[in-house]
Amino acid sequence: MEEGTVYPLRELQPVGGTTEERLVEKYGQHVDMYVEYPHKRNWSHEFTTEDFEEGLLNLFSTGDVPVLLYVHMPYCQTQCWFCTCHVEITKKYDDVKEYMRHLYREIDLYRHFFDRHHIVPNFKEIHLGGGSPTFIREPEFDEMVEKLGAIADIKNLDEFAIEIDPRRVRNERLVYYARKGINRISFGVQDFDLAVQKAVNRVQPALLTERLLTPEVRALFPNGVNFDIICGLPHQTVESMQRTMETVVELSPDRVCLNYLDYSPDSSRYHPHQSLMPAHAIPGESLRKLLFVKALDVLEAGGYVRTGYDHFAKPSDDVVRAMYEGKMIWNSLGVTPGRCEDIIGMGVHSYSRLGPRHYAQSMYELSAYVEAVTAGRFPVFRGCKLSQDDIIRRDVIQTLRSYFFIDFHEVEERYGINFKDYFERELASLEEFQQDGIVSRSDSSLTIPQLGHQFANLVCKKFDVYVM
Repeated sequence: MEEGTVYPLRELQPVGGTTEERLVEKYGQHVDMYVEYPHKRNWSHEFTTEDFEEGLLNLFSTGDVPVLLYVHMPYCQTQCWFCTCHVEITKKYDDVKEYMRHLYREIDLYRHFFDRHHIVPNFKEIHLGGGSPTFIREPEFDEMVEKLGAIADIKNLDEFAIEIDPRRVRNERLVYYARKGINRISFGVQDFDLAVQKAVNRVQPALLTERLLTPEVRALFPNGVNFDIICGLPHQTVESMQRTMETVVELSPDRVCLNYLDYSPDSSRYHPHQSLMPAHAIPGESLRKLLFVKALDVLEAGGYVRTGYDHFAKPSDDVVRAMYEGKMIWNSLGVTPGRCEDIIGMGVHSYSRLGPRHYAQSMYELSAYVEAVTAGRFPVFRGCKLSQDDIIRRDVIQTLRSYFFIDFHEVEERYGINFKDYFERELASLEEFQQDGIVSRSDSSLTIPQLGHQFANLVCKKFDVYVM
């Protein structure tokens, strides 16, 4: 892949332009984000602790493989009504302290496993997510970092990141994080419009974020600042999205993650709070696409480069360089410069990618998680052992999603297949997309041109054997 071929800067086109609007109306449907393939719904509950340990051993049998360590803090003080993360709402800090004790038991499980098998894990990145990891007070945060230091070399990490709730921290806390080794921070912004914020129970004025991100604070985090934004929240309009994104550009984060609202009112078992949002004010699928188009227009006009399907970064950011070099990787934490492909997740609801063939997810329910780690077992809820076909399709899907382009010969050399024969049915199913300009195909490659970028997941879906 030649540098710059996949990601020329977008020629700005007014939202609602005839062709784009027609395609949004035709194809503006929700599809999976393909964080992983196969999708979690296809993972097995028969995946055991023994399977998980097999995955760990396979991961580390390949040598000094770089690994990302994800640590999940499920607690928040208030419920954001749009949220689909696995969270526990509490005002009691003792709940947090109790959870931390169980988390330390899980860390000890890994430490004992590594010692038993003479493994020295090469953790190159740590990401603290949630929930609200900023809920953890400094004494417990000190203790957690010390515990993580038993299995990871904290001082020599390439990246140590934390998700920030701007409503719950002050500048002094950000300075403290930097002293503990944190070098990247991610802000849950979602939207800057007050009517939208009230409708999702998350009021945080832009001034709050601006006051936190002083030049002195920014200088403490050399790996940068990320903003998360959601398209499809109640009362969002194309005009309000433009104002929000103009504010984002003014605040100048290094990266922006532009998500779609995952609105699943029928899944009340898992996200009953979503019913508290005003349903009549939630944009439909087509409008969500138009909101996304307006957001990316503002970002790219502001100098940001699109890095994959729903992420953007300043041209100087490491992830942009990695994208042009073909090294960028997309996972559940967003696009990354590709330092780590494998993930070990700790804490309730976390998930792991253990080498090329194993996925695993931890217990959803806190009580089940506590029971497992107390009994000395890895808290495995479900998992997946990938077939060779799964691996090939994952590669194709995630390459298309990240780069909007795939070279048939590269896939053929990697897996010893004939691409056009292997995917004969899938390529034939793209005919309507080709007619609409969403994909273009040559004898040796498949490209999703600029017009089709918003529909990349629909193209990827054609290669998903589980939904055929």
